[in-house]
Amino acid sequence: MKKNIIGLISLLCFVLVFMFSSCEEEYYKINNDFYKDRKVAVLNPMEGNTLRIEQYNTDQIMLEDPSDSTIVYDNRGFRFNVEDESIVSIAEDGTVTPISIGITKVDVTSRADANVSTSFSLEIYKDYHAVERIMITSAARKLLIEKGYELDIAPSIFVFPGHADNKQLHFSLDEASKVYASITDEGVITGIMAGPINIHIVSDDNPSVTADLQLNVVDEIVVTEIVLHKSLNNATVYVGEKFPLDLIISTLPTNVREENRKLTYTITSGAGVISIDSDNILTAESAGTAEVKIESKYGVINQFTINVEAANKDHTRLFWGVTTNIEYSSGLGYVVDGTTGKPEDMFDGKTNTFLSLMKPGKPAMNGNSAPSDHINAFIVDMLLPAKFKSFYWSHRSANLYTYLRVWAVTVEGSNDGENWTTIQSGIQLPDTYGAANVAVDKRYDIALNSEYEYRYVKVKLTNWADNSGGTASGSTMQMSEFGLTK
Repeated sequence: MKKNIIGLISLLCFVLVFMFSSCEEEYYKINNDFYKDRKVAVLNPMEGNTLRIEQYNTDQIMLEDPSDSTIVYDNRGFRFNVEDESIVSIAEDGTVTPISIGITKVDVTSRADANVSTSFSLEIYKDYHAVERIMITSAARKLLIEKGYELDIAPSIFVFPGHADNKQLHFSLDEASKVYASITDEGVITGIMAGPINIHIVSDDNPSVTADLQLNVVDEIVVTEIVLHKSLNNATVYVGEKFPLDLIISTLPTNVREENRKLTYTITSGAGVISIDSDNILTAESAGTAEVKIESKYGVINQFTINVEAANKDHTRLFWGVTTNIEYSSGLGYVVDGTTGKPEDMFDGKTNTFLSLMKPGKPAMNGNSAPSDHINAFIVDMLLPAKFKSFYWSHRSANLYTYLRVWAVTVEGSNDGENWTTIQSGIQLPDTYGAANVAVDKRYDIALNSEYEYRYVKVKLTNWADNSGGTASGSTMQMSEFGLTK
């Protein structure tokens, strides 16, 4: 259901605007006389006393005085109490985020005058969503099938809309193609001999929705392109550091067999600056510049230049991977905040970009929420085990509120990404507990209780304002910079 704002523009609205971000009651102390004899009603289109919202949509509650249509209330001046929170969540601004199908009662009460209140039923329902179109990615159209090997094409084919109820597809080959390959109903292709094939795809839900895909079976799939990590060419690293080239450099197509995917690395200049061993581990040996040629089994070539400087206490973060331990309804593991919010923004050397995560238990924001018992964490993959004695941290510099910061963390280590050992817990971060709301643009170096060596480091964000005696304002926690030191 789209937000019903049509017609409101022409109204002379007296909107109660509150200038505070916190939902604590003292921030809503206003002139109670204004509310004397006032009433409140839901302005959204209703069926009787029921507001109905389709499960895959969102809506925003709008409140007015039914006796004076020029009075449209600010939702932040009211509390929304949902009887069954397993069905829906309602944010402070009245944004409704469906969770499951059902009906629940919602009580709306003014923060300034409890006599100004109303109740209504909110129903989350679900229409049947049929498949309208079959989408074939451009990457899927470039795939090759190797003679004698299988390729599962289904993961590269999608249906629209994404929330269709029955996404099942059926795959088949035309008669002429069956000389070159076979295919299962689920989309697993086996190459028989080199030649072109035409794949016919049909929606199980709506057989009138079809698509065709032309691919080729080849005798052997070989590397056609060597792809460098975006930060590799002309990168600066430091003496003593090691980097696994096979994890930093990739090949296309993605389904080249391992024996054909192997690359040869040759140092063409600066042999004393770096070394590359039999496992394709590059080691920075001395200050200078080196050039490396990369060649595939059948002669595809690429190259890169790398700069080495004197030893540095900070580990190079250029090639680190980082993930979080949550996935929101958006499919992302972070909360988008303008052009930032991503985990990798912690590695860009800027304190005005940051990783943003929902605080556990907070009302949904733009469909993002985390369970109240969830502990946020981010996991760093350094690609190889590395020794470290401390870590560094920066808060977001462009915001002064301590309630947006992480207050304490637990650090864990692992060499397989699955089995974790606690390194240190209860590590309090500066400018949090008891600190004033002042913008800070600092790097905090925090020593650990010993030296450790791990490939993976997990940082659990255990304490923040809400669970540590601070204000319960703000929906997210934000981290600007994180790194490890030797």
